[in-house]
Amino acid sequence: MSGALFSLSWNGTEPAWLKNWRIQSGASGFRKSKPGRSGQEARGWGALIPPLLFPPEDPQADSSASPLTHLEAKIQQTHSLARLLTKYAEQLLQEYVQHQGDPFGLPGFSPPRLPVADLSDPAPGHADLPVQERLRLDAAALAALPQLLDVVRRLQAELNPRALRLLRRLEDAARQVRALGAAVEALLGALGAESRGPGPEHAAAAATDSAGVFPAKVLGFRVCGLYLEWVSRTEVDLGQLAPGGPA
Repeated sequence: MSGALFSLSWNGTEPAWLKNWRIQSGASGFRKSKPGRSGQEARGWGALIPPLLFPPEDPQADSSASPLTHLEAKIQQTHSLARLLTKYAEQLLQEYVQHQGDPFGLPGFSPPRLPVADLSDPAPGHADLPVQERLRLDAAALAALPQLLDVVRRLQAELNPRALRLLRRLEDAARQVRALGAAVEALLGALGAESRGPGPEHAAAAATDSAGVFPAKVLGFRVCGLYLEWVSRTEVDLGQLAPGGPA
């Protein structure tokens, strides 16, 4: 604090109010200015600095809370990633439909829900399962999706080679869902729950058995829809663990 903003006018005699304050607080008195000293040192500003309001932190005090805080941070990060991928999955499905032509995107059109190798819709009773079991199912589905999305990207590269943004979205989706799956697996490990492990390697090969243009388009629509369903389901399940979420 500069002397222009805060100054004490005195002529060498210590004011009574200051003397009383000094005696009560144990602070040293002011000293007269001497040449060569700074204003702060000369006026004894250190005497006016109050003692610390809080005691020094004990480095051992929060050691027991550190693991829990770290786990909560990981849960929040993974939940935020799942929420972001849910938005991306909605955009991917919309753009996929736009590039398939009729009858995709027409009102009332509902393509057949073809079975996809090693991946199915979330079970009707999924929400009633314990949260760790739900996350195991989520992790298994997320592990199968990257290969399937790669298959859809290759099929679309043949059917719609000029749909560069769609192809890029499919490539990004495969990479992002792989990252989300790894994060969920890490959380399961931190919670002491075993994951179901990686899915079979033949999932992508089995998905390419669909012959013909229309079945290939239906397959892509189905995979993009499953991608949206599982990342949104993962977002909901992680919300059960996130701080402030439902018990």
